[in-house]
Amino acid sequence: MHNSLFKKSLVFIVIISFVAISFIPIICSDSELFSVNAIENLNAPTVVINIKPYEEVYEGDVIDCDITGSPTIIYWQINDQSIHTTFFGDDPIIFDPEPTPLDDVFVNLTVYAENENGSDSDIVPIKLFRIFFGDIHWHTVFSDGDFEIDTMYKNAVEDNYLDFTACTDHGELLDGISTKFGGVREWDIIKTFIEKILGFSEWQMMKDKCIEYYDPGSFTTLLGFEWTAAQWSLGGKDWTPHGWEDVGHINFYYRDIYPGAPEFADYQKFNYDSIFKAMAKEYDKGHLNIGYPHHPLGRASRYNFTTNWTYMADKMKYTCCRDKILRGVETFSRWGNSIGCFTPGVPWLWPYNLSQFTNQTDAWVENALWEWSDDELKNQKFVFIASSDTHDYDRPGSAEFNVSYLGKPSGIIAVYSVHNTREEVWDAMDDCDSYATQLLKIRANVRLDGNFCNGRWINCSSPLKIRISAHSTFPGNDSSGKRMWPHGYLPDELDYPITDIWLVKNDRQRGRPWCKVINHTKPDDNMAVVIFEDSNVQPNDFYWVAIRQKGQMLSPENGDEFIAYIGPFFINNVT
Repeated sequence: MHNSLFKKSLVFIVIISFVAISFIPIICSDSELFSVNAIENLNAPTVVINIKPYEEVYEGDVIDCDITGSPTIIYWQINDQSIHTTFFGDDPIIFDPEPTPLDDVFVNLTVYAENENGSDSDIVPIKLFRIFFGDIHWHTVFSDGDFEIDTMYKNAVEDNYLDFTACTDHGELLDGISTKFGGVREWDIIKTFIEKILGFSEWQMMKDKCIEYYDPGSFTTLLGFEWTAAQWSLGGKDWTPHGWEDVGHINFYYRDIYPGAPEFADYQKFNYDSIFKAMAKEYDKGHLNIGYPHHPLGRASRYNFTTNWTYMADKMKYTCCRDKILRGVETFSRWGNSIGCFTPGVPWLWPYNLSQFTNQTDAWVENALWEWSDDELKNQKFVFIASSDTHDYDRPGSAEFNVSYLGKPSGIIAVYSVHNTREEVWDAMDDCDSYATQLLKIRANVRLDGNFCNGRWINCSSPLKIRISAHSTFPGNDSSGKRMWPHGYLPDELDYPITDIWLVKNDRQRGRPWCKVINHTKPDDNMAVVIFEDSNVQPNDFYWVAIRQKGQMLSPENGDEFIAYIGPFFINNVT
């Protein structure tokens, strides 16, 4: 019996062994297959976007992103639209994104990576502030310009270069009937007298045309006017006990086309206090508006246009009205460049002609930055913008600067906005989410300790970390369908690099109104990301950035380089 049991057990063991041996190759084969797949999966890319859902992202931001697997294909998209390949290492740089649809607040940012072993992507919803470009200072036959308002608007639309614009005819020449009080043409009194008999209002026509040419999402129009008080006018030097210290030129812009919103002439409001008080009163009525002085170093013949920043900062009576309305300065126009003029190391591109220049220290834009960095003006916003101030050319934002008696290219303002609408463009200007550039669409973004703070005050650490990202112009159209070349250029003449980036700071050693370059780099590339640190940061310091790109030389006597001015940025406390 024991022998029989032993034999049965042996047979059972042999059978089990045979079955086990039969399956060994299969088990080994599956194991090898599993191992190969595991290795391949480990080598496939992974993507993680390290920002919170619905976070605010500004064009030019560098998005923190973790990407593994050494991908051979990498890109980012907005709402599954065009593929973008602007990266800083593994981090997407959000340059030239598609605009957010008018009915949406948020868009989806996708980052995608792929190699021979597989692909991966991550998606996060964001609130995206895109850069839009505009020319918000030009004139028509309603004041002292040479062309009809329809001509100016139609050419701006057909050029398809600008995202937004604003006609700013002179308040003293709108619906006025006397050349003595600021008129510049002998026939203006006759024209205006006939218009009044017929019940025609130039100011109302400016409002009507602003409404007519407004195309939300594509082309935005702002209602504005220019207030002027200078020595030639009744509201200038002769009507104020302070000489030319509290007169100048200021453009005002309304948030909407308010039916009752007025324009003011110099003989109605004849100095800073009176005009800012009047515009603050309009603001309180619901006619929201902001203002920017312009050509602060200029003069025409013996007449000063200068802006006395020390008087405006320290000696005005109605400072609360000023603070409600004032948002910065137009630093560049066809008159010339009034920022960086006296900062050693930053070139003075497109300066004032000597015959049009008044070198008064109080009028330097650098002096304005010193004034606005004082404790007395803490938390008051102040930013750089630029425009054309064209009178004698038939379109805003043009490169055909040789036709102008001022001999300079147009300036344009850049704003960060979710949508290209009147309210949002104005809100961006009101918040100082803007910067100045000479003619070309230089894209830029500056963050201090991670803060997006153009024209504003921040608390920071030491050393202060400053990240600057910049992208030059390029041929063709941008992602919104706008042309990248202004009138006067050919479509293929804009593939030029960023040549210089300067970081500028107040010069405490030399004192007011001086600034100094604390860092300078030469990227020589179409896109640049530069990170600076300043260990010598103190409360009430201020900074600004200049970015230069090469351009097209239109004539031998004119230069072929252009600069964008971003800032200033004010320091509150340092930890």
